[in-house]
Amino acid sequence: MDRHGHVRPLCVVFLSGELPAAADQIAEEALNARGFELFTLRPLEGSAAKLAPVGFDLGSRALIAYNVLITPASAHRDRVFADFEVEKAAHLLVNELEQAPTRLRVTVDCEQAEALAAGLLSPDDIVRLDADIAERRAEMTNDLPVLADLSRFKYRAKVELVSWQGQTAVKKTFRRTGLDAMARELAFLDDIAPHSHVPPRVLERTRNAIVFEHIENTLKTRRLLGFRLPIPLSLPHVRELADFVHLVTERGWDPIDLTPRDNVLIDGRTGRLRAIDFEFAHHSKTPVAPETSYFLAGVPADATVARPLNQAMELDPYPGKWRYFTGLSKRTFLKGPSWLQRIERMLVHPPWLAVRIGGALLRRRRHAARRDALLAAVAIREPSRITEDCRPPA
Repeated sequence: MDRHGHVRPLCVVFLSGELPAAADQIAEEALNARGFELFTLRPLEGSAAKLAPVGFDLGSRALIAYNVLITPASAHRDRVFADFEVEKAAHLLVNELEQAPTRLRVTVDCEQAEALAAGLLSPDDIVRLDADIAERRAEMTNDLPVLADLSRFKYRAKVELVSWQGQTAVKKTFRRTGLDAMARELAFLDDIAPHSHVPPRVLERTRNAIVFEHIENTLKTRRLLGFRLPIPLSLPHVRELADFVHLVTERGWDPIDLTPRDNVLIDGRTGRLRAIDFEFAHHSKTPVAPETSYFLAGVPADATVARPLNQAMELDPYPGKWRYFTGLSKRTFLKGPSWLQRIERMLVHPPWLAVRIGGALLRRRRHAARRDALLAAVAIREPSRITEDCRPPA
């Protein structure tokens, strides 16, 4: 624990000696993408015997990373990985590293990670680690009154409902490793907001934060058995969205992760369509064809752009992230007249939806089973024994 008696927000990743040196950079980038900042890459050497209870050939090195936005007290003890953020990091590591189940092990929660880190770090290392964590936490401190935490993910930033100059606003505070995302979002908003009511208005900007207007969203999400019910937007809102798509692509923008499933709202004050979160927006010097844009057609593997950690965006995101909520084919959404859109919504969408949902349920079940098996394979077992063996001497 740190000098205040708190569990440090750590994750420790062990890499087998069978992995090449290039795996170190891949692992660091995967951790970073899930909000974990690398503290050190430590060769195991004489520590291997001490750490033997992890049940894994530790013959190489360990990465020790921290995530200052983790709250260990909120851990889910009924999961293989008690900390959900650690679980997501472990899943990305599994996807990025070859033969991960036999070459990789990840701590399941912050308490286990701290016990293992204590066996790897010197007292001077611990002092430096605490200083780094304190510095990062200070950078993420919000000096405005916080009304609620709105963060969905905290990979690049935390999002909070705040009181700003007598009004309710939203403040997005970016990590040091997320300042490129902040720059992309501001560049998009500065160019598009003067021409459209859809993006949020920026009220204030600092070195690492943006304060936005607060949009009271009346677009309610309905779920059944854990699934979000695919209820289409109204046709007027679909047309507003199509107009916005044409505007941004004509101005050379590809807002890579814009989807009506994830970041489209309906403004409670005006009833108009709004959209938020443009951290991945990419700009070109020439107009972008909407039909082949990355946010409607997928991001090619060789594209040199920042991209969301979502495999659906590497394929065709339209069926799963757009069509459920437009009720239209891509062509009709972009170019269809209103009468054709109405007919397609009534006659074509219902059977398409029935077939799609049936397939989605099956794909989700298969994906969950495979994912859980991989996570169980890389999770470090017997945390109590590890804690006992690695606890530093009194």
